[in-house]
Amino acid sequence: MAVPKVAAINDLSGLGKCSLTAAIPILSVCGVQAVPMPTAVLSNQTAFESYTGIDLSMDMPMIAAEWKKRKVSFDGIYTGYLSGVSQVEWVEQFMQEFANPQTKIFVDPVLGDEGVYYRGFGDEMCQAMKKLCGKADVITPNLTEVLFLLGKKAELKAESQNLEQIRSYAKQLSQLGPKTVIITGVSQGEKIWNIGYSAKEDSFFEVSTQKTGEGYSGTGDILTSVICGCMIKGESPQKALKKAAAFLQASIEEAVEDKTDPNEGVAFEHHLSLLFD
Repeated sequence: MAVPKVAAINDLSGLGKCSLTAAIPILSVCGVQAVPMPTAVLSNQTAFESYTGIDLSMDMPMIAAEWKKRKVSFDGIYTGYLSGVSQVEWVEQFMQEFANPQTKIFVDPVLGDEGVYYRGFGDEMCQAMKKLCGKADVITPNLTEVLFLLGKKAELKAESQNLEQIRSYAKQLSQLGPKTVIITGVSQGEKIWNIGYSAKEDSFFEVSTQKTGEGYSGTGDILTSVICGCMIKGESPQKALKKAAAFLQASIEEAVEDKTDPNEGVAFEHHLSLLFD
C-alpha cells in the first residue's frame, strides 16, 4: 500500500517546535509522507527576542521544477507560514501544477495573533491570503486571522464574543470557498474551543479542552498538522479535530508541568502514540 504524500509548504525554524519541525514528525506518525518545501530557514521561531534566517523564495521554483521532472503527485498540499504576497501567489501556481481532483488542500492562513498582524504583514498580505483560502478544502485560522479575513476589527477579544458569533464567522468564511473551516484556539473562560463548520453538510462541530498555562509556540501548527494527517488517511474533519485537540492538550499539560519556556513549544514528542490508529 502506497504511503500518501503531502507537500508541506512552511518555514523551517530550528528552535520553537513549530512549522515544519512539528509537521514532519506528526504527518509521519499519521502514516503520511511529508515532502517539505521550506519557505524560509530560521534559527528559531520569531517570538524569541531575536532570530536570523534566510528567505527561500528564489529557491522554491527550482525545487518544484525538480519535483515536476519526477512526475510527483500529491495526496495533499498543506501551507503554513508564507513570507509575503509573492510567495502566496507562487503557491497558487504550485497548486495549479501539482494538485489533481483528489488532492486535499489545507491552508493555515498565517497572518497574526492577539489582534495584530505578524511583523511585515498587512492588508495586502491579508487579501492575498484570502484568495488562497478560496482554493482550500480546509482552512484553520485563529480568531485574529478570522477577523482579518472577514474585514472586521481584529482587536476584538474572544472572551467578548459568544460561541454563536464565532460559529457565524466560520460559516461566513466558508463563502470564500473552503469546504471546511476550523477556527482554532478560541479562549472562553476556562475552556479553549476549536469550532468547525462543514459547508457541504451545513453543520457545525466543535471540541473544547481545559485551558492550561500560557500560549505556547507551535500549537496551531500542531493542531493543523494532525488534522491534515488524519484527513489524508480518510478520517472525517470531526474525528481529526477531536484527535488533534486531545493530542495538543496532553502536550501542553506536560509543558506546563515541566515549566517549559512558551517560546520553546510543547512536549508533543512524548504523546505521538495518541495519533496511532
